[in-house]
Amino acid sequence: MSDELNEQMNNMSYETFRSTLTAYPDTLLGIMFSERNKEMLHPTNVNEYFFDRDGYIFRYILQYYRTGQVHWPEFSSPYQVNNSSIDLVQGVTKTFTSSPSPSSNNLEGGRMDNLAGFGGTSCPTLPFTRAELEQELLFFLIPTKSDDDLIESLLHEETSSINSTQSLTFANKAVVDNVNGFLYALKEVMYCVASLFEKKIMITFYHDRQQPIFKLIPPNPNIIVNELAPFNEKIKNILIPYAGVGYTLLMNFENEIEAWMKEEIKELKWTMEKPGGLPNRFVLHLNFNDKFLKQQILKNSLLAKEVQAEVEVE
Repeated sequence: MSDELNEQMNNMSYETFRSTLTAYPDTLLGIMFSERNKEMLHPTNVNEYFFDRDGYIFRYILQYYRTGQVHWPEFSSPYQVNNSSIDLVQGVTKTFTSSPSPSSNNLEGGRMDNLAGFGGTSCPTLPFTRAELEQELLFFLIPTKSDDDLIESLLHEETSSINSTQSLTFANKAVVDNVNGFLYALKEVMYCVASLFEKKIMITFYHDRQQPIFKLIPPNPNIIVNELAPFNEKIKNILIPYAGVGYTLLMNFENEIEAWMKEEIKELKWTMEKPGGLPNRFVLHLNFNDKFLKQQILKNSLLAKEVQAEVEVE
């Protein structure tokens, strides 16, 4: 008995292999084409078999045999069509339709109409309902979950996800908030540096809760020497909450923090050193590998209108 089969359902034909069907011996087609029942089969033409079933729905039946899963389409309309029929050829199933819609090859060489939900777009809705598909799955003895089972499964997944979030302890949540705050603080510091047309800054975080210190490299005397400079005060206020904590976060999450910063600031260069001696400290060097482009800045600022006006005057 050849392994290739051709299944025909009225105007549709599918091709598959006998071994594909017998891989699921408890289903209708698995039972029919098993070795023990070969004498009971009566092909219409060599290995062609006719089934008086819905040819459109059979695409989903055959997909179960190929993947081991029921693929539920999205139903947008209760539109129905009359039942058609099927046929099995030496392990292959073909489907022929009398409609003029374009066809495409299936995974195993058969033909099927391009319909919404079938991978095509020639029809805006499926020609069958969910209830009809469920009836066919039942007819072919294909196991599937009921709606109640599906809902219960989805609720279980949602509950598991919620429980996973709720499993974060109070102390760990506090650390998570501190990590996030530290990341945004470093990003804001670099924003301040760039806004002053500077590119490099050095920040020292101490283990003993001492306030972090920073300086521009090379230092800008007009900013660093003047302790009351707005820039100086702003950076201090950003970093003060991470006195001591910044050291601990860098000690535990340096690689992850560096990766996040480089993702947020593509031009960033990051180096960190731990000098010997006391007090214990990390020295963080941050700089931009970038240029301040005058025309780019002008075109993206409120000065863009003035630039355009100058061009028109010229």
